[in-house]
Amino acid sequence: MMDSFAQILQQLPRSDALASSSYSGNATCFKVQVNFEIPIFEGQIDTGAIDKWLNLLEGYFSVHEFSSWEMIVFALLKVAPHIKDWWETYYEQKDENTGSLFSAAPTWNSF
Repeated sequence: MMDSFAQILQQLPRSDALASSSYSGNATCFKVQVNFEIPIFEGQIDTGAIDKWLNLLEGYFSVHEFSSWEMIVFALLKVAPHIKDWWETYYEQKDENTGSLFSAAPTWNSF
């Protein structure tokens, strides 16, 4: 079984970056598509639920290599409308000169 797997790996096309690397082994790098089901956060005050939701988000962000801005926008798509409204109001009040959330540059940590 392992011999068959090794043969399949050797037959896969290699990327230019991998071919030009100093690695001389027989293994081939490959990327796996990972899908997460991120539920809508309704705003419940439960630290366990919040931590679970944030861990799911951060795992998703890690796999897909989101920027800080993309993380916030994605998270806002996964919250109830009243939470999105709260965040935009909070952020606008925090710095009146930056305008709305989408024209400003908040960080994931500030979110």
